[in-house]
Amino acid sequence: MSELERALVIGRATYERWLGTDPLEIEAATALWVLDPRHPLLPELEIRAHRAERLRHMLLRAVLEATNSAAGTQTRRLA
Repeated sequence: MSELERALVIGRATYERWLGTDPLEIEAATALWVLDPRHPLLPELEIRAHRAERLRHMLLRAVLEATNSAAGTQTRRLA
């Protein structure tokens, strides 16, 4: 794993913890919902989950665009 890849993994984990989308936090929120579906924190957790999902889609689009752009650059270099 390159230094850049390692930094990206650490950055993503830090961001997920900050945003509240760390997989362990999501599991804890699911357990809370099962134990107490009327818990006062559940609306906030749902908002954070929706926000995280939107961010994931945005980041996926950005990565795909960057990958396609890089692939196009490589193709132009070969031509």
